Amino acid sequence: MKIKAPIYRIVFVQLALTIIAALLLLFIDVVKAYSVLLGGLTCVLPNFFMAWRMGRESANPGTALKYLVRGELGKLAITALLFALVFKWVVPLEAAYFFVALVCIMLGNIFVPLVEAQQAKNKIVDL
Repeated sequence: MKIKAPIYRIVFVQLALTIIAALLLLFIDVVKAYSVLLGGLTCVLPNFFMAWRMGRESANPGTALKYLVRGELGKLAITALLFALVFKWVVPLEAAYFFVALVCIMLGNIFVPLVEAQQAKNKIVDL
């Protein structure tokens, strides 16, 4: 699957890693598996909202800034809501696995663009 917009590629990789990690943990423990899944989704879903808000085209810098601010505020609100829902309603929950997954998936915001930049650099060198 070829995803053009870089921000959507980041979200796709984060979602894929979340699902893979949760599926692998199913062989060890169901609670750990869904804790990882929920931790990853607590990062992925707000990121998808932000990507959607930022993906809108605007020739006007003021409008683009408005999209950015609304996207960031929405991302923060969705994240807080997901945290509240998970910690209120999901019992039992392996909190350590939840937070490790959350942090690892957040690191995708840094590493996916770095890997893509390295791949692009290697393509240029190969030419």
